[in-house]
Amino acid sequence: MQAPAPRIEATRLYSDPNTRELLRRMLTENVLLEPSVGADGKAHYPLAEEVLGVEVDVKGWIGEMVEQAILRKASSRQVVMCPVHLRADPMLMVECLKCKARNSVKRSLVEHTYCGYIGDDSRFDKGGTLQCPNCGRPIRAQSELRVSGVWYECQNCLSKTSTPRLVFVCKEGNHEFTTADLALVTIDSYSVNERALVELRNTLLLDPELAAMLASIGYEVSAPAKVQGQSGSVHSLDAYAKKDEETVALQVAVDTKPVDASAVIAFFAKTFDIKPTRAVLVTIPAASDDAKRLESGYGVSLVEDFDGSGVVKKVKDVLTAPARPG
Repeated sequence: MQAPAPRIEATRLYSDPNTRELLRRMLTENVLLEPSVGADGKAHYPLAEEVLGVEVDVKGWIGEMVEQAILRKASSRQVVMCPVHLRADPMLMVECLKCKARNSVKRSLVEHTYCGYIGDDSRFDKGGTLQCPNCGRPIRAQSELRVSGVWYECQNCLSKTSTPRLVFVCKEGNHEFTTADLALVTIDSYSVNERALVELRNTLLLDPELAAMLASIGYEVSAPAKVQGQSGSVHSLDAYAKKDEETVALQVAVDTKPVDASAVIAFFAKTFDIKPTRAVLVTIPAASDDAKRLESGYGVSLVEDFDGSGVVKKVKDVLTAPARPG
């Protein structure tokens, strides 16, 4: 049975080199797209920011990827957020219910399973080693002790409680809030949707195969690549290769139908600024007639391939073909 054709919007996303690189890393490194709280107190996706760039709206990108069933929500967790500044990195303090001091210590009621003695965990500490204060037996394994209860002891008034007051201190403005005031925000982790794996097979495998081929014929390769043009703008490419005085800019365009002229125009805009000596645009499954008409005028070499399986050889043939007589 022939695999279903990728959806139009999904293939637009697949055609972006940075998107393919991020998906490839998630699959090959077997990692989720996981959030963490940054220095600004906001939830970030470090892997996505590393590959896509911090200037990209990562959350908007994730929304598109989920909408197109390329990514799926893998897990969720809630984090405490300041209700005023919406920061998710407050400092937590334990406050005594009686005197309001914030210098409590945590104590545990511990049972020695060998002799049955029950007491404060501090009684088992004998100068850095653990020993039962009742029978004198050294404690060599955690299994010899069983925690029967936990409480907090205020070092100011010595009162004890198992449920102290929790106070959160926001890092912005240093103001305080309690469990009654806090906001909870859900942050999600994402994995590659199994339904998308068929669509990803060629587009994800293609880039490293092209890079390996370019290296095998003597090029110094960056894949994916970010190249600064003469205008100062930085352009994303699937591969950028150098050998002696020759430079090659390579891009892959994927669609559910023959790739139209807009892909050639967008690629030309990059190459016009970068000025490579060779510009190769791979079109899967084919190039439209309008795209082909722009090929020579825009100085772009089009490489067509129905499913991506023959791309590496075709690109190699283009780059190693004898120069045409002028």
